Amino acid sequence: MHGFSVRTGGVSPSPYHSLNLGLSTEDAAEAVAENLRRLGQAAGLAGEIATAHQVHGDRILLAGPDGLREIFPATEPQADGADAVLALDAGVAAGVRAADCVPLLLYAEDRGAAAAVHSGWRSSRLSIAARAVRALQHAAGADPRRTLAAVGPCIGRCCYEVSTELASLFRARFGAEAADDPAANPKPHLDLRFCVEAALLQAGVPRDRIEQVEGCTSCDTTSFFSHRRDRGRTGRHLAFIEARAPSLEQPFL
Repeated sequence: MHGFSVRTGGVSPSPYHSLNLGLSTEDAAEAVAENLRRLGQAAGLAGEIATAHQVHGDRILLAGPDGLREIFPATEPQADGADAVLALDAGVAAGVRAADCVPLLLYAEDRGAAAAVHSGWRSSRLSIAARAVRALQHAAGADPRRTLAAVGPCIGRCCYEVSTELASLFRARFGAEAADDPAANPKPHLDLRFCVEAALLQAGVPRDRIEQVEGCTSCDTTSFFSHRRDRGRTGRHLAFIEARAPSLEQPFL
């Protein structure tokens, strides 16, 4: 089971209307709890979704019976938290929250293992998508060539204006298609989807196993929360995936 939530179907009032799943917002805790209950019921999840305090880094945690433990440390100093969670045991679900950053779900069909990844520009610069693929290799023996990836709704290139310095950094890291050329456009836009896909390809995930789920969180006010569009006062989506017993017959996308 896996999915990307939208903003409808919950009980939260404006500006978190209505399926806000963010624990760190100013929304009432009771409303968020009810929204989480509704999501779990609709998705048919047996237990809670394992999530971490996200800090825009590249640390990766493993969800197990005794809670979360570190499996891949951060490559740079960061606050105490993590931006990817692995689930190896059948029935364990991992999740990440987002409201413009890229939510990425990975499923290693040869092992039944899964990962949920939160990739904003900082984590994308650190190629957290590729690190999550390697973490599945390390922890479960997963083959990247048999790993499926779903890149969820996020802020699109159409709405993501960045500094010229950041555009240049990403062009150097992922290629000219990652962002507009600052020399030609003093207000360049960054394509996070492209960067995440490029990292997955570099990690050995075949292109035909990467699905781009449509939707710009900034453009679509009806379906999505957007941190940038709503100036920080908004809800959070939850992307989740459940580990399962390995089977080539289980559909993912």
